[in-house]
Amino acid sequence: MPSKQAVSSLGSLLAVLGLSRVATAQSTAPGGVGDPALNVVIRFGVGFIILAVLGAAAAAIGPTYTTNAVREIQDDPGGAIGWGVLVGILVPIGLVLLALTVIGALISIPGLLLLGVLGIVGTGITAVWVGNSVIGDDGTVRATDGVAGGLLLAVPFAIPIVGGLLLNLITLVGLGVVGRDLYESWTD
Repeated sequence: MPSKQAVSSLGSLLAVLGLSRVATAQSTAPGGVGDPALNVVIRFGVGFIILAVLGAAAAAIGPTYTTNAVREIQDDPGGAIGWGVLVGILVPIGLVLLALTVIGALISIPGLLLLGVLGIVGTGITAVWVGNSVIGDDGTVRATDGVAGGLLLAVPFAIPIVGGLLLNLITLVGLGVVGRDLYESWTD
């Protein structure tokens, strides 16, 4: 059995290595692209464009599915969050662990690609849900809901360092609904 000091030292080393990645990602150049205000504006603009396109596409391509998904989130947000944690966190961990075997790698690679597609659809659903929660009035979703949601979700995305994590946590709701729908259609 390893000693507590060895485990503690290993934990400290991993923490320092993790923080050093965050520290090396920070720009030290004065002015130019290293300007913090400009970086926030750029992150906001990029986040808005990506999220608005995904939200508008979800509402335009599958309006019935998107409307049903938004209603599922509004009716059962706890279930959507629970499924989001399962599909967005636990399943990828399981697939990575499964990839440690040769046969498991054959399953893990397509599974992770499928999760990537589900994540894109779930992000679009989340943008529509957020936009519909703010400007929706009659229960149906429109592309403008996706654009409004993209605008609102671009705000946390623009926050340096923690913005991406915060956006990932928010989009677990849409991923949960999409994952639950896929699971229910697969088991029927």
